[in-house]
Amino acid sequence: MTLNNEKLPILNLRFNLKRQIYLKRKMNAEAALLRKKMAFTGERLEKWVLEGKYRIKYNSMDEILEELGVTSDELNLYCSQAFNKRFLSWRKELRIEDAKRMLISSPETPASKIGESLGISDKADFRHQFKSLTGLSPSEWREKFEKKIKKNLEY
Repeated sequence: MTLNNEKLPILNLRFNLKRQIYLKRKMNAEAALLRKKMAFTGERLEKWVLEGKYRIKYNSMDEILEELGVTSDELNLYCSQAFNKRFLSWRKELRIEDAKRMLISSPETPASKIGESLGISDKADFRHQFKSLTGLSPSEWREKFEKKIKKNLEY
C-alpha cells in the first residue's frame, strides 16, 4: 500500500492529536499520583508532629524517612510547598518554638536540659540553633521575656 502525498498531512495530524491526548492523560495521571503522595506525606507528618516525634534525637535522616514512610524527595517537596522551607529548617523551628514555651513555663529548668528534651543534646548546638532563629541565646531570651512580663504586671 502506498500513501499519496495528500493523505500524509492528515495522518500526521491524527498522530499528533493522539500523541497530545496520550500526553495529557499521562500528565493528569501523574498529577493525581503526586496529589495522593502529597496528601499521604501531609497526613504522616501531621501525625508525627502530634505525637511529638520531631523532638526525638534521630541518628540519621533515613530514620526519620523510615518513621514517616516517605522518600526524601516526597518530604522535601511537601515541606517546600506547605511551609516554603526544607524539612530540617521547619523541624528546627518547631523545636525552638517548644523551647521558648518551656523556657517561660519552667524558669528553673536550665536551658541545656530544655535542649536535651527537644532532642538537641549538645548544649552549644542548642544555643546556636536558638540564637540563629531568635537572635538571642536561650538565657538572654528568657531574661528578656521575664522583664517584659514584669513590666506588663507593673501597669
